[in-house]
Amino acid sequence: MKLLIDFGYNECAPMVSAEAMRSLDNDTKVYNTRNDFSNSADASRISSTPTGAGYILMKEAGRALHDFVLDFLNKKNLEKNVAVFIGGGNNGGDGLVLATLLIQEGIRCSVYSLAKAESFKNEAKMACDDFFAAGGSLIYTSDDMPFTPHFSLAVDCMLGNGASGELRPAFASVVSIINSWGIPVIAADAPTGFDSIQHCKCDPCIKAAETLLFGLPRLDAYTVAGFDVFGFANVAKLSYPEELIRRVDRGVFLAGESMIGDLLPTRNEIGDKRTQGTAMIIAGSSNMPGAAAMCTEAALRSGAGLVTLATPKSNLRTLQAKLSEPVFCGLGDNDCETLSVMHLMHLQDVALKQNAIAIGPGLGTDQETQDTIRMFLTGMNKPVVVDADAINACGSAFFCMEGGPTNAIVTPHKREWERNFGPLPSNECYYPEYLRNFAMQFKITILLKGSPIYIALPDGRVYVIPARNSGLAKGGSGDVLTGILVSLLAQGLPTGEAAVLGALIHQKAGRITREELGVFSMLPTDVIKNLHKAFC
Repeated sequence: MKLLIDFGYNECAPMVSAEAMRSLDNDTKVYNTRNDFSNSADASRISSTPTGAGYILMKEAGRALHDFVLDFLNKKNLEKNVAVFIGGGNNGGDGLVLATLLIQEGIRCSVYSLAKAESFKNEAKMACDDFFAAGGSLIYTSDDMPFTPHFSLAVDCMLGNGASGELRPAFASVVSIINSWGIPVIAADAPTGFDSIQHCKCDPCIKAAETLLFGLPRLDAYTVAGFDVFGFANVAKLSYPEELIRRVDRGVFLAGESMIGDLLPTRNEIGDKRTQGTAMIIAGSSNMPGAAAMCTEAALRSGAGLVTLATPKSNLRTLQAKLSEPVFCGLGDNDCETLSVMHLMHLQDVALKQNAIAIGPGLGTDQETQDTIRMFLTGMNKPVVVDADAINACGSAFFCMEGGPTNAIVTPHKREWERNFGPLPSNECYYPEYLRNFAMQFKITILLKGSPIYIALPDGRVYVIPARNSGLAKGGSGDVLTGILVSLLAQGLPTGEAAVLGALIHQKAGRITREELGVFSMLPTDVIKNLHKAFC
């Protein structure tokens, strides 16, 4: 298995809760007091205390925030004039480290504080002392909060990920004013007003353009509700000991494009077409031949050596005009428009020669078609992608019964899931555990399409893939993904790896297509044309 977790760590980092992140912080402070800090510039201030060790970690976070802020200013071509808003806790301490660094570099920085200087404690007090030593001064929001900004960027370091419940009036007032300015906001760890315990945004809540998460990713930043206020989430890697990270690892991981190269199947440079993998796609009907075409072309563009398209014969003329490379398996006579039980033996015979199978795109919901799908999948032991109308044919009852497919990737979107498997949790932060239980119980890999994408494996692992591209929210995108998946399965990847890699490749190709054509004009067929760029 290539889906190993690098605790070092790359984009496949464990996703943790706010509570787990605070626990990791505290444990790291204690852990670091037992280690040699003689090489640290702050060694004389640590004195082997958790507070001193905590300040080292705070300075690391503040430095990461500083670099992130400067990068944001540069890429947006903004004037280097920053306002930092802080509270009295450690999130405020991170903001003070940021402000100290900006002042030392001669960058204009105004620090607005909701807490008096004497209220800072422990490592936040150390940060405050260094801030004053650098020539900084606090502007108390209770005395002087501007109603018109004279800076280009606001940085929210007021509460971070430890806050819960409605904001106190002083914080609510500041948040409302910042939101009214219309300038970009960067949030440190979490936007003020987001409840990281209940996983919901309060009113008011900072609406950040981007958020820098410290240490490890939190699911809140990637959910539909979270994206509205977190904006685009980024993760700053901090020096947490691997053994402590393992303590908070709950088997949910953030997966990013950097994983693609490591997950790609190994090519046999001297092998023939069958050595590179044989895939069978059962797709299409008289009303939806395009689904079969897109799925098949995507499979061909994703590395399979031989792709067979099984489809009702009435589709053949249309599909043969579109596609040159696949083997065509016409079902029924020339007037046949849908899949039927009479085609079952023919399909089973062709399937014996395949490494992997995909079934569902564009098949339709005719009752006999659905019966045929269930009969075909019963006892299936080859890797199979169950998509679209095949999901509708099966439902949860089919996967519960003996004899269901034993090596399947099921690819519903949220409406398909709820129609066939029941309601999803009302709060998206509970999706991973819910899908994990389902995947383990029924021994299938679940790829829940949406924003983000959730992939649950039968062994209990769950992968979350950020997906923010409305250009992919078009009919046919799912058919392209299914073609990629079956091609990867045909090349020998296990279902879990194929699901994660396939979703990443699909998202990357979609991102490239969006950059070229824009979200309004891009089509699923354009994504197929860019698949070669996504494999790089």
